[in-house]
Amino acid sequence: MIESKLTLDIITATLQGEKYEEQITKQLEHLEEVEYEHMDSGLLIYIEYRKAAKEFWLTDPQLYELFGESSPELSKVELIHDELKIQAETMVHFTNGIIDRVEIWNKLGDYPEEDLVSWQLKRK
Repeated sequence: MIESKLTLDIITATLQGEKYEEQITKQLEHLEEVEYEHMDSGLLIYIEYRKAAKEFWLTDPQLYELFGESSPELSKVELIHDELKIQAETMVHFTNGIIDRVEIWNKLGDYPEEDLVSWQLKRK
C-alpha cells in the first residue's frame, strides 16, 4: 500500500470526479512507492503494483476514453506550500492502465529534499 500521505492525497485529489475514479482508487491498496528521485525543482515518485492490482487496471478502451491519443496522465491539482515557496504542478501517470508514477514540479524554484509535513492541494 502507498504509505506517503502526500502521494495518496495527490492521487485521490487528481482522481476526484474522473469517470473511472472508483476503479482506479481500488488500485491504491495494491500499489507501493519503490523509489523517490529528487530533482532540483521536483520529485518523481515511482510506484509498483502487486499482482492483485491487475483486477482494477483500466482496459485499452477505458484508457482511450480518458486520454484519447494523449499521454496517459492526469494533471488536475497544484501542490501549494506558501512558507516553502512551493507552487507545484502534479501529474499522475499510467502505464498499461495502472498508476506507475507521480510527478511534482515546483514552478517557483527548488523543491525540498525533506518530506513535507503540511501542504495544500488546489484543483486547477
